[in-house]
Amino acid sequence: MLKQPPNLHVSQNSHIVISVPYQSSFAPAFLLLDREQRRALSAYYGFARAADDIADDPAAPAEEKRARLAAWRDGVEGLFSGEVPDTPLARDLARAIAAFPLKKEHFLLVLEGVEMDLEPGGFGTLGDLEAYMHRVASAVGLACLAVFRYEDKSGPQLAGRLGCAVQLTNIIRDAAEDYAAGRVYLPREDLERFGCRPEDLGGSNYPPNFIELMQFEAERARGFYAGALALAAGEQKRRLAPALVMGALYRELLEKMARGGFRIKEGRTRLSGAEKLRALYRAWADYRRI
Repeated sequence: MLKQPPNLHVSQNSHIVISVPYQSSFAPAFLLLDREQRRALSAYYGFARAADDIADDPAAPAEEKRARLAAWRDGVEGLFSGEVPDTPLARDLARAIAAFPLKKEHFLLVLEGVEMDLEPGGFGTLGDLEAYMHRVASAVGLACLAVFRYEDKSGPQLAGRLGCAVQLTNIIRDAAEDYAAGRVYLPREDLERFGCRPEDLGGSNYPPNFIELMQFEAERARGFYAGALALAAGEQKRRLAPALVMGALYRELLEKMARGGFRIKEGRTRLSGAEKLRALYRAWADYRRI
């Protein structure tokens, strides 16, 4: 009999699972989905959040975290073989898997990425970082496209580039916060290129080379956003509208940090209502151009 993953038991009632995404930066995109799509993405979001919470648990040693992630892998295998634990999150995930072309890899890759967070040392090169982003972000993008019913052959590449764009935006925004938690996601080769040390990501100073590093990473993220938009298939653009909104919201967040000189050490950057409206206008303009 399948051993149920611990995270399918605790703090996962259906009200929490359904409401979580509406508190996120993706909330406006959810308004473009039908009820079943919202339910499916809410369940998937609950899974991804639960996995991430394992890595972020300060009280658990690394081996315990690995054991909990292994239990989740067993749980995912069970969901795809019809063995569904009797919990609200498990039932919602099983319903999503039955209703949409979600694949096992959309779940397992996220767990692999979360497990990478348990390894000290960060990432040496852009290739190393991209391997991580493929797991924690692009896999999420693939799951989203499955729920959006986007079937164009460009889907995997589009999800890859948009996932990297969003994740790199998050890495820029949270660089100081992550450093305080003992994590550095920016590649060591990038820090060395600009003469930065990991500790320069913390503190309260903004030396010129730190700003140059952030400008460099922001330009890389812009390239990912542009690459994703270039792959969008016009004949299926209606199905892609939620992804365009997601991308535009995070692109606006990136540009807000750039306009503010990357003062990211003074608290987490958030979008105002007016800035979200500007992002929605950008998404509409992108939609018209596809």
